[in-house]
Amino acid sequence: MDLQAIRTFCRAVEAGNLTAAAKALHITKSVASRRIQSLEDGLGVKLLARNTKGVTPTDEGALFYERGIRILDDVEDAAQAVKHTSDNLVGTLRFTAPRSFADLKLGSPLMAFARQHPGLKLEMNLTDERVDIIGGGFDLGLRIAPELSDTSLIARKICDIRHHVVASPAYLETHGTPKTPEDLKDHNCVFYSNVEAAKQWRFGTGSDARAVRVTGQVTSNSGLMQLAAAIEGVAIATLPDFFLEDAVRDGKVIKLFEDVPRAPSFLYALYPERRLLPLKVRLFIDFMADWFADPENHCEV
Repeated sequence: MDLQAIRTFCRAVEAGNLTAAAKALHITKSVASRRIQSLEDGLGVKLLARNTKGVTPTDEGALFYERGIRILDDVEDAAQAVKHTSDNLVGTLRFTAPRSFADLKLGSPLMAFARQHPGLKLEMNLTDERVDIIGGGFDLGLRIAPELSDTSLIARKICDIRHHVVASPAYLETHGTPKTPEDLKDHNCVFYSNVEAAKQWRFGTGSDARAVRVTGQVTSNSGLMQLAAAIEGVAIATLPDFFLEDAVRDGKVIKLFEDVPRAPSFLYALYPERRLLPLKVRLFIDFMADWFADPENHCEV
């Protein structure tokens, strides 16, 4: 039985359509379709039901998927046994990560990991948009969030990400300094378009938690653009601490409401649930966790 056909079928089930499966496997949709048709012909059963929205497994297909994914895991386990050691990883590690965080914080650890494993190719998709890790064919993804709602993935917390409200001295001199979070309703704020409820900034924790609705002139999907709006005195911003190190140190922005605790976000490593985590994925996650556990490399300012 053709392992490539099994792999294509399993990817189609996970992605929900042939186009995404083909893209993840770096093949054309027609090749993916032929592989699955060949698999169905060989088994003598229909594995996928096709509709206008994509594909779903038939009852037989669902059963074959559960067995097929185990077969692929066993093959990878066997390959790891003869090819991979902790000192000599081979193959390709495909992962996705937030672009802004990667630009500011991931360059050094990624290159250090690459130097440790010269036989391993790193294929990274850096974007601040939410990425379908399974459908995109990624081994894992790094994601920043206060909590995770996607239960189809396994998550490991890498480090805390603190958020701060900041404004420039020029803005505060012109518009006054808000004394409490509730005073923000009278100020111009900048928003992050990739986050739901971005115009409600949350303060406090537990029973003291509260949301303050704010308004403003500028909305952007770039944290660096939000920081620019704050530095230039246009608006007040709330940003993760990894954006703020230089600007705070140089006095370009000032933190506000530091006496009011805010719930942190976290950097998570997310990966599909598998019986055995591939060695390359486990070592990469362990490396990142160790890197950011070092006080010199900490995410926080």
